[in-house]
Amino acid sequence: MVDLHLPSIAPKVLYSIGDFDFTVTMFASGIVTVLLILFAVIVRVFFLPKWNKDFSETSALRSAVEWAVGMFDNDSRELTEGYSKFVGPMYFGCSAFIMFGVLIELFGLRSPLSDLNCDLVLGLVTFFTVFVTGFMKKRAKRLTHYATIIPLVTDCVVPFSMALRLFGSVFSGYLIMEIVYSVIPYIVPAIMEPLFTLFHAVIQSYVFMFLSMNFINEAIE
Repeated sequence: MVDLHLPSIAPKVLYSIGDFDFTVTMFASGIVTVLLILFAVIVRVFFLPKWNKDFSETSALRSAVEWAVGMFDNDSRELTEGYSKFVGPMYFGCSAFIMFGVLIELFGLRSPLSDLNCDLVLGLVTFFTVFVTGFMKKRAKRLTHYATIIPLVTDCVVPFSMALRLFGSVFSGYLIMEIVYSVIPYIVPAIMEPLFTLFHAVIQSYVFMFLSMNFINEAIE
């Protein structure tokens, strides 16, 4: 009989300072954040000036960056109108965090997105963005949207629905791979995991961005 050692929903605590627990997902979140900032600084300082001087130069990095930026720019302009310069970069950052937050599982760390607290923060980002853009577009008229209880409840549910969807998707993927490692010889999951994790990371980052921009689009219509 196979002995399954399944991870708990609550992330492992690395150390505690008083009542504050520093968990493995906080550690992973810090690593992802630092790496994304370093990547952005390196591209901005060392690559963008060179790319701006020579538009004919091509490379895999330039193609990937231009494709990703172009996709977010086009989607944000289509769905959020005049707020694309604010919404596009913000959700580019959120989606990059989600993508690499899932990919960090390849290095043996638990994804920060498998912690409901992290997902709630991302859900609240969408909630406040929806509220702010809706108010900027319609001003006081936007407040009449909350004159009845159903729109109020619907908007308040947004951060929780976004967080629970993201948490359920990422944690279930993490759980599935743990089960696979427990019941199948190591070489098989070693081949499966990079493909599964990469596909999962891309899907989750895109779905979060697409749903968020649609919520914003509804608020400014």
